[in-house]
Amino acid sequence: MRFSTVAIASAVVAIASAQAVNPLYPFQANGPCVDGCLTKVGKSMFDKFTNDPSSPDFMASLAFAHERDTPAYKTYMTQTGMCIMNCPMTEQDLYNAQYKDKAAWYANKKAGGTGTSANATSPTATTGAGKPAGTTPSSAVANSASALVGVVAILSTIALL
Repeated sequence: MRFSTVAIASAVVAIASAQAVNPLYPFQANGPCVDGCLTKVGKSMFDKFTNDPSSPDFMASLAFAHERDTPAYKTYMTQTGMCIMNCPMTEQDLYNAQYKDKAAWYANKKAGGTGTSANATSPTATTGAGKPAGTTPSSAVANSASALVGVVAILSTIALL
């Protein structure tokens, strides 16, 4: 009985630590699946992409998800949306619930509010070699009608936020 109590207490502490809010970026962590999707797609478009708020490339990385009038935004959101729809619903819900506030935080920091970095610019997608990346998803994904429907649903939800 004592072992199970210790195991439960350890699990509670681990979950609380994992969900601790970073004072530099005051939002709950996305969860491992969603974070993996954001990072994988981000790094495919910008080799210095990061989710680390203390990095000088953090604001430039956030631009992919929050600079709506760019081709890179559309590509990033489409590709991450297709990946995220395979994540646990709790992680998807958390990402969607925080998206609007994260966009407002990003806009405030970009406009000169205090933050971790002021180097945000409209994103230009690059490959890992620093060359411009394409702005279309892979043909395998593009040919999947069900994936496209899921992406449209996620993007519609985000647009409404």
